[in-house]
Amino acid sequence: MNDPELRADLLAARDARAEQVQSALARNPVPVLMISANVPGPDKFRPGLARMLQAALDSLHAAIGLELVVSRRDRGGPFHLAASAAAPAAAKRAAMAIEAGPSGRLLDLDVYAPDGVQVDRALLGLPPRPCLVCAEPARECIRLGRHSPEELMERVDALLRPWRPTPRPLLPETLAANLSLGALRELELTPKPGLVDRRDSGSHPDLSLARMRASVALLPRYFDSILQCSREGRPLPAFVQAGIEAEQRMTQAIQCNAHKGYIFLAGLALMGAWACGGRPELLPGAIAERAQAFFAHFSAQDSHGARIRGQHGLGGIRAEALQGLPAVFEHGWPRYREALETGWDPDHAAFYLMAVLMQRVEDTTAVSRCGLEGLDRLRRDGAALQRLLERGHDPEPMLAGLNQEYRAAGLTMGGVADCMALTFALEETAQ
Repeated sequence: MNDPELRADLLAARDARAEQVQSALARNPVPVLMISANVPGPDKFRPGLARMLQAALDSLHAAIGLELVVSRRDRGGPFHLAASAAAPAAAKRAAMAIEAGPSGRLLDLDVYAPDGVQVDRALLGLPPRPCLVCAEPARECIRLGRHSPEELMERVDALLRPWRPTPRPLLPETLAANLSLGALRELELTPKPGLVDRRDSGSHPDLSLARMRASVALLPRYFDSILQCSREGRPLPAFVQAGIEAEQRMTQAIQCNAHKGYIFLAGLALMGAWACGGRPELLPGAIAERAQAFFAHFSAQDSHGARIRGQHGLGGIRAEALQGLPAVFEHGWPRYREALETGWDPDHAAFYLMAVLMQRVEDTTAVSRCGLEGLDRLRRDGAALQRLLERGHDPEPMLAGLNQEYRAAGLTMGGVADCMALTFALEETAQ
């Protein structure tokens, strides 16, 4: 672990958890169990982890009876602290039985006796736990560095795969309604650096909350047109014309280019949902196919975004769409869902989504305003915001400060905002 800040955060989290264990023992001198995860590397909030921990907590309760003391998250990930009237050795054996399960190698189920001594495997005459990847002792593999970080994370994700929730079918009609709600949810989230919200117009002096709301109100007509074209099996130019008309209505109504990027992105998602029958696992591929057809048909089309991409060698939204929106489907949406399932405050979960997307989206609006330095700034600030949220801190002071700095620099992140709105719509539809 070469990141000093991460190392310090993890040590602080470990010490805070130890204090909570001692506090619980002082209040009620019975065995205390810490139900947490053993995930290598810096990312302690992998999709599926929260469900796995909850299942372990439920299994322990069924085996020995538990009284939940606290459920929290820190830089080390989500965790539960619980008390039990069972004997310490019996509690440890129950914990070890769960750790022996298919995904149990990712679990850390620690048992503390009433005197504060941890009941470990050695006290019960058992061998140390094996490595995540091989059958050798885990501590030996860690010390010798036998396995690469990529190999370890591939194994982690394989063990967590059964715990990742399967979204419900994304019915196109339902998604169409929620695409407008997603745009409104993104707009209302406050504060957002450089973006219009309930406090101010960010780095967009030509926009306002009222104008943005008026623009969102125009979106349902566009989505209805996409659905109608899909039902009638009309060719691609008909879908493109629907988007052009939506942009024209927007410009006529508010004299601004408020949701042009979202019209493109949401239209692709809705076309893809219709093409794949709303099957979530097929949607990224369906979006990629629609994007490929679009850019093949309109490859010569000139745009501000195209000029920015060419000037700076970026893929931007074009590359993102051609790959099936991995920033949303592989990064943003899984992390947002995981945060919600872990019990985060909905706004904090939304800011967490924003932090992840700031690090993943090649936002050409940021580059057009502030060059590649603007994109680098988004990456750094997204990483810092993610760390802050994973520590359990209030993000509002940081976000408010960033907003002032972004406004002074003219920096914004329209691509991130569009991906946030789409993620909100997907999550609402999949519930």
